[in-house]
Amino acid sequence: MHAISRRRLLRQLVALTAGGWGTTLAGRGARAAALRTDELWAHDAAGLRVSRGPWPTPAALPPGVRFESLLLRMPDGVRIAALLFISTRVRGGPKAPCTLHVVPYRHSPDMGAYLSMGYLAQHGYAELYVDVRGTGGSDGVPTDEYSVEEHEDTVRIIEWLSKQRWSNGSVGMYGTSYSAFNSIQLASEYHPPALKAIFALCGTDDRYTDDIHHPGGIMLMEDNSWALGMIAFSAMPGAPDFELDSQAAQDRWNTPPWLHVYLQNQLDGPHYRRGSLDTDYSRLTTPAFLGGGYLDMYQNFVPRIMRNSPAVTCGILGPWHHSMTWPGPVLDWAAIWRRWFDHWLKGTDTGMLAEPRVSFYLPEWRRQKFRDAGAIPGEWRFLDHFPETAFAPPDRLYLRPTPELPRNTVLSMDPAPGRGGALSELAGEPSALKLQYHPSRGGSTDSFGPDGDEGFYGLDAREENVWGLSFDTPPLKAPLEMLGFAQAHLYVSATAPLANWMVQVYDLAPDGTTYLVTRGFLNGSHRRSHTHPEPLVPNEIYAIDVQLMCAGYRFSAEHVIRTVVTNAEFPVVWPSPYPMTTTLYTGGDQSSFVALPVLPPLHYREGHLPVLADAVTPGKHWRSDDGMTAYQLTRDLMTGDATADFQMGPDRLWCRVSDRDPAIASIQVSSKDVLTPEGAARRLEARAEGVLRSTVDTFAFDIEVTLLENDRVVRSRRWQDSFRRELV
Repeated sequence: MHAISRRRLLRQLVALTAGGWGTTLAGRGARAAALRTDELWAHDAAGLRVSRGPWPTPAALPPGVRFESLLLRMPDGVRIAALLFISTRVRGGPKAPCTLHVVPYRHSPDMGAYLSMGYLAQHGYAELYVDVRGTGGSDGVPTDEYSVEEHEDTVRIIEWLSKQRWSNGSVGMYGTSYSAFNSIQLASEYHPPALKAIFALCGTDDRYTDDIHHPGGIMLMEDNSWALGMIAFSAMPGAPDFELDSQAAQDRWNTPPWLHVYLQNQLDGPHYRRGSLDTDYSRLTTPAFLGGGYLDMYQNFVPRIMRNSPAVTCGILGPWHHSMTWPGPVLDWAAIWRRWFDHWLKGTDTGMLAEPRVSFYLPEWRRQKFRDAGAIPGEWRFLDHFPETAFAPPDRLYLRPTPELPRNTVLSMDPAPGRGGALSELAGEPSALKLQYHPSRGGSTDSFGPDGDEGFYGLDAREENVWGLSFDTPPLKAPLEMLGFAQAHLYVSATAPLANWMVQVYDLAPDGTTYLVTRGFLNGSHRRSHTHPEPLVPNEIYAIDVQLMCAGYRFSAEHVIRTVVTNAEFPVVWPSPYPMTTTLYTGGDQSSFVALPVLPPLHYREGHLPVLADAVTPGKHWRSDDGMTAYQLTRDLMTGDATADFQMGPDRLWCRVSDRDPAIASIQVSSKDVLTPEGAARRLEARAEGVLRSTVDTFAFDIEVTLLENDRVVRSRRWQDSFRRELV
C-alpha cells in the first residue's frame, strides 16, 4: 500500500461490513447536539480522574446507546481523550463487558468512515475509543509509535474500565493495523488481569521485518511516506477545539518526527524488540482472534502466532488488502468480532471453539487491472491447525539455467538481464547465471501492499520479470495448491559489499501474463543477523535463505509457476547503493532452490464464514475520498534516472533512483491534513513538504511543516537531520 493512503485509510477506514462496521453515524446524518450537562456514568477509579470531554453528543445514536466524551487524567497529569458508547441497559440490568480501541489517528464521535461506534453497545457492551497520548484530543507529545508511555496509559485504562460500576470486569482490545499491534503488545508484554481477549487484524509479531520498516533487513521506500505524512498529521492541534496557541499544541508542534526515531534505528535491536512477540511466543496467553490478507504485508503473524503461542487462537487468511475487505469476498467481520467477545467477555457459549480454528481462502488466477472491484475466484478451506508444510515446505524446485553451461564458462561471460531457465525437481550440473543490477526495475507492477483505496497487486509483470533471472516449471498437468511460507535457499555472490536479493513467485498464465503470488526479501549483509550485519566480501560465495511472505494460492492446470531472483524492486524498497553484478550459482553442491508450501492431502473440516458479498461494491463496502488518481513511471534514457509519481487525493509522492548511481535515491512527499471544525468558520491545514534522500553512507531528511488557518500561515518550521547509513 502506498503509505500516505494507509494513514488516511486507517483514519477513514469504512465499516468493514454492512451489518456491523458498515452502519455509520455519518450515514445516518449525525449532527452534533449540545454538550451534556447531566451526571457522567463514567467515574474515577484505578487512580484515574474523570472529567467531561469537549465532544458534544451526536444527535443520532443507535437505539439504547449512551455517549460520553471523557478526559481521563493519568497520574502524571496528562489527560487522555476517550469516547464512551455504552448500553443503557446497564442501569438496572446486567453489567457490561468492555471493549477498547486505541489509535493515534484522531477519534471523533462521527467517524462513520472509520468505525461503527456504538455497534457493540447495542448488544450490551461498553465501547471506549482512545486517542494515543499526544495525538487527537489527548495531551502530551507523541514521541514514538507504541511508546512505553502509551502502553502504560492503556494498562491503566483497562483497569479503570474493569472497575466502573457498570462494568462486569472483562475487557477486550481490538483493531486493525496500529490497534492490532498494540492489542497484541498489551496482551503479551503487560498481561493486564482484566484483559480477557483480543481481536487483531493486520498485526505483526516482528516490528523490524514485518512492519513498514525493513523486510529482510531492506529499508522500504514508498512506505516511508507513512512516516513523512505523519509529520503533517501530528502537527495538527488537538481536537475538537484545535487551539493553536495552547501549550499542548506548542508541545506537539515541537516534537521531533517519528522518522527521526526510525533512522536512528536502521538495525534490529531494543527499539523493535519491544513489541515484537517472535522472541518468545509463550508470552501471549490471552485468547486472540487473528486475521490477515494476502494482498497486504501484515499476514505472516497469523500462522506464526497460532503455531507458537499457548493462547487459545483462531485465524482467518484471505485475499484482501489493508482494509480486510477489498476486493472480496466481503466478510461480516462485526459478526465474527461480536461472537469472539461474547464468548470471552460475556461467558456466552457461541460455539466458536468447537469450530475450525483456521479458515483460509485459496484464490485462483484471474486477469487483473489497476482498478478492479471484481471478486477473486477461489474457495474457503477449514482446518484445526496450519499444516507443518506451511512452515517447512518439503517440495524443492531447483533453479537450472537454460542453457546449463559449465560454471567456468558462465563466470567468464558478461552479465545480461532476462536470462533464466527452468524449475526442476533435479538439481543439475554446476552452473551459474550473472545479473547486472538495475536499481530502477523490479517493482513497478506491484506495491508492498496495495493502495488503500482501490488496490493493485497483480498487474501483469512480464516487463519487469525480464530484468531478473526467471525460472519456469513446465505447464502444470494438474492444479497445485499451496499455503504458507515459500523459502528460497540460494548460493550467491556480488561484486559490491552490499546487495539485496528478492525472490518472487508468479502465476504465468497460458495467455503469457504473469501475476505475483508472493515474494521475499533479504539484505545480503543481514544474512546472519539483523542486529550485527556483515558486509559482503566481493565475489565470495554465500549461502542465503530467503523466506517469502505467507500466501495461499491455487495454480490451475496448464499454468506455469515462475520464480524470479533479482536485486531490485523499485519503488517498493530502497535501492542498495553500489553498481554491481551478482551471480547465482546452481547445480552440484551449490544447488539453489525454492521450496513451495504445497498442501498435502488433508482432511478438511466443514466450516462456515458470514460472507456478505463475493466482491466489494464501490460506495457500499468500500468508500474513500483519497483514491489514487495517477501513477506514472518515467525514465530518462540518457541519464538512467527513474521516477515513480503517485497522486493520492491531496497527497503526492515521488520516488527516484539513478541506474548509473543507485546511491542517489530519494522519496519526496507533499502531504496535507485538512480539518474544518464543525460549527466554526475555520479551515485548518497542516502541510508537510520535503524529501528523504540517500548517498552511499548517509540518509538525510529535509521537511518543511506549515500550519495554516483559513489559508493564513500560523507557524512553520523545518526539520533537518542526517544519519549514517548502517548497511541498509
